Amino acid sequence: MTKTNTFLIFISFLIIFFGISCNQQNKKNEEKSVSQSAIEDSNTPPHPSPEELFDRLLASFGDDWMEREADPTLYPEYYGGAFINSNGIFVVAVTGNSEEYKKRLAEILGTDNFKMETVQYSYRQMMRVMDSIDAFLMNSAIPEDHPLMNRFAGAYPDVMENRVKVLLTKVDDATTRLFRKDVVNSPLLIFEQGELPGSM
Repeated sequence: MTKTNTFLIFISFLIIFFGISCNQQNKKNEEKSVSQSAIEDSNTPPHPSPEELFDRLLASFGDDWMEREADPTLYPEYYGGAFINSNGIFVVAVTGNSEEYKKRLAEILGTDNFKMETVQYSYRQMMRVMDSIDAFLMNSAIPEDHPLMNRFAGAYPDVMENRVKVLLTKVDDATTRLFRKDVVNSPLLIFEQGELPGSM
């Protein structure tokens, strides 16, 4: 082998070795950058999920909120309900001026990462209407053949509509008038077609 060939082989090895070394150094720098970025991200507190915000809000009403969920007095007068909108944002509905309650709710929730909506009726009012419906259904003096007993399919406070939805198997003027007369007459009521439980 000539000196020129040996020199060329030596130079080739140096170039290959240098290329491998540079590549390894780049990988180390990338790993260091990624780990530094992860450390920075871990120092930034994550936004609580909408579900966490909902739990925080309800817990602020009382430690026993789960047991008292159907009790109208559990809910503040300003509270109109809460929901997670189609964009995954936590929304709190309030009666009156929403700006008045924004700071208080941000303190309760530990974030201002939520939306507010102004509504006409409070959740407490909706739950009082639900109490009237329950009282009618539980009243042993109401005959089993009462026309509403066969047409009533359910009721629930609909926070997004800010009304109490009453589901009836037959929605007509006579049935809704009878419901308002015998059960509860409230502007919060809206009636919809529904099925009796077990008949679906």
